Amino acid sequence: MGSLFEFLQKNQIEKGRALPAVHSSEAYLIKKFMKTGRIEPQPCKFFEGEKLSYFFLGRPAFKRSLDAEPDYWELPMSFVVKYDSIKRKRIFPFDTGAFRSGIYPHFISMMDLEEFEVEKDHEAAEKIVGTFFGTSRNYFLLNPRSKGDFENRFDVSVLDEEIRALHKLVSLKGGSTDDRRFAIELQTDHQLELIRENVLAVVLPEAYIEAPKVVTYVEKELGAELITYPLYPLKKDYYYYAIYEKIDHFFRSNGFYRV
Repeated sequence: MGSLFEFLQKNQIEKGRALPAVHSSEAYLIKKFMKTGRIEPQPCKFFEGEKLSYFFLGRPAFKRSLDAEPDYWELPMSFVVKYDSIKRKRIFPFDTGAFRSGIYPHFISMMDLEEFEVEKDHEAAEKIVGTFFGTSRNYFLLNPRSKGDFENRFDVSVLDEEIRALHKLVSLKGGSTDDRRFAIELQTDHQLELIRENVLAVVLPEAYIEAPKVVTYVEKELGAELITYPLYPLKKDYYYYAIYEKIDHFFRSNGFYRV
């Protein structure tokens, strides 16, 4: 068993609430999703020979290289779905693609990725939130427990280097790291049916409200909330902020931060 899994078993942890899962992609793919009615696993370059779909607990942690002022169909879109609708194959506390691409600092990238795999614990996501953040709101805001609080509250020995590295990673400011450094990753090798029972909200660039088919699909067929963000002649980073702000408001308005 990996180090993080063992840590979650040996400690008494007040679990945080599991937020909905978020799957993000380019907005251009909304037509494909409307046609197929599902999110299908795709060949993965990081887990060779596997087809996987990636979701993140609560956060639209999605990054693509874009032009300075991208067109609307290049911008991110997100499906917000019920956490239990994902048949999870693996769970990690961070974006594994970023880990394997060398984006994280050496103090954690020197470790084996398998040390952080926790899918055998069915409450792993809730325990990770409770361990490192206390509440789901703090997790969403990437606001971790202080080092003192963390070390006093949990059994962290000198040989728990992986756990200490995780806390150091989430506390890190600046550098090349971003929100992916602690976005709980949910991998699945099953397709997700885009149906009323699964989908809570869809986030799209504002331009798509001009397409009645899209509005009808989201609000009538899926019975989900259509959330849009405006388009300005700004760099791509603005749009990541806008999506975060919209999803944060959705969670607050629908009681997902309440214990």
